[in-house]
Amino acid sequence: MKKYVRYIIPSVMTFIILGIIYYFNGLYPFGSKPLVQVDADYIYIPILYKIYDLLHHGGSLIYSDIGLGNSIYASLIIQGSLFSPLNLLLFLVGRDNLVNFFGVFIIIKLCLLSLTSYIYLDDRYKKLNNLYRVLFSLLYTFNGFIILNYFNHIWLDIVILFPLLMMYLNRLLKNNGELGYIIILSLCFIITFYYSYFIIIFILFYSFMYLNTNFVVKKMEIVYKLGKSTLIAFFISAFSSIPLLYQILISERFNSGSSTGVFSNLPMKSLYLLFSPLLILLFIKLMRSYHRDRKRVFMYFILVVLYLIPVIIDPINALIHGGSYWSFPYRYGFITSFILLDGCAYYTYRYNKDLKTKINYMEILSFITIIWLGIFSVFLNIQDRKDIIGDGILLTIHDNIYNKIIIMVVVVFLMYLMIIFIQNKYLKRIAICFVTLFSIFLFTSWTIYYNSGYFLCANARAVGNNVNLIKDGRYKVEYTTHTPYYGYMYDVSALDNWLHVIPVGEVDTYKKLGYHTSGTTIHSYGGTVFSDWLLDLGNVFANKEKINDNMYTEISKYNGKYLYKANYKNNNGVVFNKIITLEEDDKFKYQNMIYRSLFARKKDIIKTDDYNYENVNYVNVKYEIDEPGYLYLNANKDDNVDYITIDGNYLYSFDDYIKYLGYYEDDINIKIYLHEHKNVKFSLGFIKKNDIMELRSNVDKISDNEYYVKAKEGQYLFLPINNIPGISVYNNGKDIETYKYLDNFIYIKLNEGDNNIKIKYELPYLKISILISIIGIVLLIINNKIGYNNLILNISYAIYIMVIIVVFLYFYVYSFFKYLM
Repeated sequence: MKKYVRYIIPSVMTFIILGIIYYFNGLYPFGSKPLVQVDADYIYIPILYKIYDLLHHGGSLIYSDIGLGNSIYASLIIQGSLFSPLNLLLFLVGRDNLVNFFGVFIIIKLCLLSLTSYIYLDDRYKKLNNLYRVLFSLLYTFNGFIILNYFNHIWLDIVILFPLLMMYLNRLLKNNGELGYIIILSLCFIITFYYSYFIIIFILFYSFMYLNTNFVVKKMEIVYKLGKSTLIAFFISAFSSIPLLYQILISERFNSGSSTGVFSNLPMKSLYLLFSPLLILLFIKLMRSYHRDRKRVFMYFILVVLYLIPVIIDPINALIHGGSYWSFPYRYGFITSFILLDGCAYYTYRYNKDLKTKINYMEILSFITIIWLGIFSVFLNIQDRKDIIGDGILLTIHDNIYNKIIIMVVVVFLMYLMIIFIQNKYLKRIAICFVTLFSIFLFTSWTIYYNSGYFLCANARAVGNNVNLIKDGRYKVEYTTHTPYYGYMYDVSALDNWLHVIPVGEVDTYKKLGYHTSGTTIHSYGGTVFSDWLLDLGNVFANKEKINDNMYTEISKYNGKYLYKANYKNNNGVVFNKIITLEEDDKFKYQNMIYRSLFARKKDIIKTDDYNYENVNYVNVKYEIDEPGYLYLNANKDDNVDYITIDGNYLYSFDDYIKYLGYYEDDINIKIYLHEHKNVKFSLGFIKKNDIMELRSNVDKISDNEYYVKAKEGQYLFLPINNIPGISVYNNGKDIETYKYLDNFIYIKLNEGDNNIKIKYELPYLKISILISIIGIVLLIINNKIGYNNLILNISYAIYIMVIIVVFLYFYVYSFFKYLM
């Protein structure tokens, strides 16, 4: 039993370190503040609510009405690590405590990471002093990639498995079995193919360097086993990987991206490495030992160069990322840290021997210097910490802040350099432990903390717990302080979402309708009362002053946020007579064309007035109102609008969506102020209250996916449901063809008389993927009985070499020439 106790030491140390960090920052469970940062606030915590509900109450993990009907399978995998075994921990926590539990989740995952990295070091470097194995596992646990991305907990699952995968890969390359490699790689593929794709690239480079710098007798046989094992692992994971890959390939995200310069994000990417100063210093010492161990040093040198080039040349980095990225610019940085870790462990095991037990004055002076350098860096940290945190280095960094960080990083480097002068093994170990733990606390003081600026989840939870949620109908939010995934937190249907991998064109449709979109995020604020009716958004969260009881009935309120139920009739769908082409860039005119098309009207539902002024800094409009209604502004963010006053009341926040100005019964005076003297072009749209109250749906909704319509010959049905790949419509039990209305929503041709309509969704390629997974499991069982001959070995080795060449040329040559073109 005693020999296994050492395995818990790194996890205990990690827990203590995080406990101290959490305590001093008042973080739950050692304080009252939740650990909420960046995407954890927008995405990951709300998705934990969805996974929690799936685990406790069941339901579909394939399809949801979020975003008006979308496949959620791929998003749950990408954004929630759906198949991570660690999600089972959600059985141990109450739903209302998920925001706080997130911080505990991070502790658990980092403790597991320190365990797996220690297992790897213990397996590969058994004769390395246990102190160094523990220290190196801690340095890997708190490397730059982790402390800059810890809130992306979905990535941590793969980072936890990676040391185990490398342990079993080394065994496979030594021809010592394939089972462990297949199982761990299968788990990586199942949890998320995106990060497994990074790992596969590394396996190609690593295995090639390993096989060509070590004495390997049966090289072709090992390559064959490596390829076969990797293929089996992919087969086993097919039920997760193939639908995910399909969804990514047809998604908006795959078809959009950001431009990047040659040296983009260089300071940010460098921090991923600079936060591991000991590993860098020891790796440099390893490189200096080239004359003593040329092949092994050469292997580490090539691997580090391959993964440092993208830090400098961003087109290479962007292509490895998947073609483009908006943030988190070095997502595979954990691999670089692992190369450094492995190289440093090898150097320490092979060459860094303690020389003596006596202490001289020079060593004592060096140790005192280390202490004073630590005190100096603490002083700098106290002085600059607020500025560093305020700069938001988790996403980006500015030059002046970067310079402050570099000064402190250099001080830590100097502390490690002073250890070189210490040859007493006990004092050296004390110094290394002190500086390592000190550097961890220093660097994490800038990253692991409570940020009061992230409040979307906390605000949504507070509102959701204190209002009377309506389970019937869809929701919209009229303000920005809600996560776009509040639908998961409230367990309701909503337009708002950030599914990432929604099909191409879906975002464009909602943007044309005047709703706010950002990248692949769709928000429900914006639009008009007509488009809200059209999409059946009848439950509205709003600020009191932004909504009027003439159209809405107040249901509940909490802390300045109000839940309303629309007084207009629900829209289950619209039966219409004629199909027309809807081509219009103006958002108001686009909605008018929809209205005329669906209801066969000649008049518009939105009275539109266009305004165009040149060289002005404000505009005064006297707007005449004949009868009560709702006023909207359509002004692009490039049109220089700063703010508006309506009869003295101020309105702010203008972007590329329709802005609701208010409900009015009498003439008003509107003043539109610009940022400076420039040209301005905008439109005002007015919808009469009575016109909305007259809208009717001529469709009966039987259940969430069943409808009844009585139709005449030649009529069509519009349904406010996204017409995504995999969706099917059955009319009177017969599968019928579906069409896209507005390039997005479902419309079908109706039969004369009764139409009993049922909507079904089947995830594309899921059935064939499950079959492939079953084949993969069978192959795993019979793996040892699968034979081979020299021809198969030669072919597999040739394919292996070709793949490596193609991968290298594609990522390291083509990417740069593509940028130049």
